[in-house]
Amino acid sequence: MEKNIYVQLLEKELIPACGCTEPMAFALAAALARKHAPGEIKEIHIKGSGLMMTGVQAVLIPNSHGKHGGYLSAAMGIVGGNADLDMEVLTKITDKDLEEAEALVKRLLDAGKFTQELELNVPSIYLSINLITDQHNATVVLQNEHNGICFIEADGKVLLDTRDINPVTETLKKNNVDNSILTIPKIVEFCDTVDLAELDHIRYAMKLTQDICQDGIDNPLGMQCGRTLLQNMEKGLVAKDEYNYTIAWTIAGLDARMGGTSFSAMSNTGSGNQGIICSMAPMAAGKWRNEPEEKIIRAVTLSNLMNIYLDYRSHEYAHLSPECYCGAVAPAAAACGVAYLRGNKADAINKIVRARLVNYVRMICDAAIPSCAIRAYTGLFATLHAMLLAEQGISTGPTEGIVHESADVTIDNIYRLQKETMNHTDEFVWKIKTEQKTIC
Repeated sequence: MEKNIYVQLLEKELIPACGCTEPMAFALAAALARKHAPGEIKEIHIKGSGLMMTGVQAVLIPNSHGKHGGYLSAAMGIVGGNADLDMEVLTKITDKDLEEAEALVKRLLDAGKFTQELELNVPSIYLSINLITDQHNATVVLQNEHNGICFIEADGKVLLDTRDINPVTETLKKNNVDNSILTIPKIVEFCDTVDLAELDHIRYAMKLTQDICQDGIDNPLGMQCGRTLLQNMEKGLVAKDEYNYTIAWTIAGLDARMGGTSFSAMSNTGSGNQGIICSMAPMAAGKWRNEPEEKIIRAVTLSNLMNIYLDYRSHEYAHLSPECYCGAVAPAAAACGVAYLRGNKADAINKIVRARLVNYVRMICDAAIPSCAIRAYTGLFATLHAMLLAEQGISTGPTEGIVHESADVTIDNIYRLQKETMNHTDEFVWKIKTEQKTIC
């Protein structure tokens, strides 16, 4: 029996990823290049879009003992990465591999043979890695998705070239649907009626999310936003309530992920942070409220589908955007999952989305960084408040900025904002980082 389209979308867009998806993309492309270019490494040249090149700079790399940067991410992929593991490419890196990768970076940088350059007029997700050895020359390109390998050339022979295919459009076309399948009422109806036996992938997402968030609670990782909030709840400095419990457990996962944890996250549309936010918020709220497991699973399904729906309406920005979706879109989707737990349906969910998007529409994405956690904290706190307002029938109106009565049109307006006014944000961020000499 053919799988339901929503189940197919969940399985396509919810992918396990160990570490932030930008370092993983560097490592994945580099590991694949190494497959086609054995021998003594002479040169490595990296080119990428602004969002990719800035996104890799500050976030910690798993199994690196707190190190970061595009040079080391690529070198780790070359030395010990396993391209067959996709976005978990660095899960089997050893300390010996790390030492060898660091030595490779130093040797090539000292020789001026290891470069990172900004590539203009390319998709928001774009990365090219050229690896030259004493025997071979290989180039690997990914675009549109962090694992979207679309071009492989080895020794002048093109082995793969699918650069003209947009994965979002292709997925919907392949399953004979258009964007009309992704609407709030239809998503709610699916989550109300789907047989839980079809949601094993959501159960897996919940398991990964629980583990990575627990790591952020137990250990001093990243900015420790979630861990500190939970500790202050126990001390009586902040209220010990459903709100703060939900936020603390959710943000702890981002602390862990941006802080170099070795636990994998279940990413959503290319973002592990978005996946954590969407899954843990309804999980934590459900636990606080002692909701039955079935209800929590359906709520987690809804929040993840809401995130896909909102991201897909961003067209070419679906998997990486100039706006910070960890602070804007994912909290909206997560709060919709919490609202679903509380018995709210499509009308209230529409109000929540509108209120969240207008409140955070001007936040730029200036790379994957530890402070992503505090942005998501702000977004989730505000959106949970929007949920309470929506339950009273209160939301933003069409006279407020670019908001529309429909969440569909509101997110379309945000896409236009990014396309027409924020298209060069990533270039600006790269320029600032170059001036500050913080490229690594």
